[in-house]
Amino acid sequence: MKQEPKAWYGVRTFYRWLTWENRPYEERVVLFRARSLDEVIELAERESAEYARESDFEVLDMVQAYRISAGDEEVGAGTEVFSKLHALDLPANEFLDRYDSGPAHTEIGR
Repeated sequence: MKQEPKAWYGVRTFYRWLTWENRPYEERVVLFRARSLDEVIELAERESAEYARESDFEVLDMVQAYRISAGDEEVGAGTEVFSKLHALDLPANEFLDRYDSGPAHTEIGR
């Protein structure tokens, strides 16, 4: 039986910081290679649990996966790693207000 080639996926996971002031939420998009959606979700859940354990975060119960490419296609600068459509009947400014949750904490490097 021929195995499916590994495809690239962007996987979005969510966390709650437990030890930082105001306990902010974090969302991450991480790249994985897997042969199926089920496999990439399993990989992401394991990586997510390890990330949270190392940083004293709570893992929130949502994982969203997005297939970036099939097989060995190149992934590099400008490659879309995640996309989600929002079917909301809102004016643009109300949509953006919904996702602007206040001051953001952006990390420049690890």
